Amino acid sequence: LESAAINTFLGDVANHIADAGCDPPALVPLPATPQRAKYDSLVLFTMTELDSQSLWIHRKHSDLSNVFGEAPVAVQEARRQFDHALDAMTDEIAEDENDTSNVEGRYLLPTGFSAVDTLFADCCFWAQQIGWLERSCGTPTDSSEEQLPKPLPPKLE
Repeated sequence: LESAAINTFLGDVANHIADAGCDPPALVPLPATPQRAKYDSLVLFTMTELDSQSLWIHRKHSDLSNVFGEAPVAVQEARRQFDHALDAMTDEIAEDENDTSNVEGRYLLPTGFSAVDTLFADCCFWAQQIGWLERSCGTPTDSSEEQLPKPLPPKLE
């Protein structure tokens, strides 16, 4: 959750600098706007549903099972939760595909790239590392063959 707070703080600082005459890209929408409400909603969803309730459950009960104990049922449920949360997030991207202000429907906010995209991408990379985003091309006939990753859909590139 700290990364969400840091990203938002830095975005707010950059917005303050922009008010002083500089023009950095707006990574965080201005406070008290509908865009900021959408941003906050997506950040909280990403950090609670994808990160805390899914990926960290896997980390604690798989990679750190010597500390937290093994809990295969919890890890299995965390994976199911991750899949549902991922569907919800990709629906957010798809929801605005026809909005011409959303750069080709590739970002979570219709205004374009923002700090919430970095948080979401981090969760996706983590999920891919643990095998929760399987992007393999077919099934190798020999276990020694390397599986090549499929490219992500255009919305997640």
